Amino acid sequence: MALLVDEGLRYPFRGDRSPDLLAIGGLLGIFTAICLQLAVAVGPSPLAVPFVALAAVSIIALLGYLFRVVAATVAGDETPPGFRPLGRLLRDGCRLLAVSIGYAIGPTVVLAVTVGGLVRRPFDPDAIGFGGSLLFFGASTVVLSMVLAFGYVYPAAVGRLATGGGLREAVDVRPQRSVLAHGGYFTAWLCASLFVVPGWAFLIAALSNATAFGVVAAFVTFYAHVVAARLVGRGYRRAATIER
Repeated sequence: MALLVDEGLRYPFRGDRSPDLLAIGGLLGIFTAICLQLAVAVGPSPLAVPFVALAAVSIIALLGYLFRVVAATVAGDETPPGFRPLGRLLRDGCRLLAVSIGYAIGPTVVLAVTVGGLVRRPFDPDAIGFGGSLLFFGASTVVLSMVLAFGYVYPAAVGRLATGGGLREAVDVRPQRSVLAHGGYFTAWLCASLFVVPGWAFLIAALSNATAFGVVAAFVTFYAHVVAARLVGRGYRRAATIER
């Protein structure tokens, strides 16, 4: 596992153009954060539409690059891919966005129902008693398990999409059972989670802080997600027996 993590950490710095790639990714993140902050600043008005549209294009480009990292890794490439051609990058980003939305619907609905129930009826251990507390923690465990399950299956869907599968094939879990049960995929997913979770924390900081820390957070977010994409790509490649 340590070797896998070390390889992932070094991956973004391979090749002659690695500084340019990291700079482009970080700048796209900063551009996205600025557009979203401006959209929030102008409020619910037509003026916010162009800022949201620009942010959406930037997000799709970033998703397309992460998809390209997974695809390149699955294909056996050892150096990070470039951002060009841009047209294909945006198409790949749209495909990954569609799969991401499909896999996010389930956890989002579950979380919304859970949070909504807690808002309407706040948790009070003294009022509901031992049985109610047990039911509450049991339901919380089920919700967490469902979110983790969706998060575990999602990288396999991206890997299937990267190997030429269509959107329907990507969201179909049944053909992916051998991949999901593979120890190499689980190890890679676990290592990638060590970068994705902090990466999302830095993402929130980049979107909410118009400061120097927010700028740094944008670059750290991009780096962490590239490392995670590399790791899950390797895990999928090994689990799908593409690597001989």
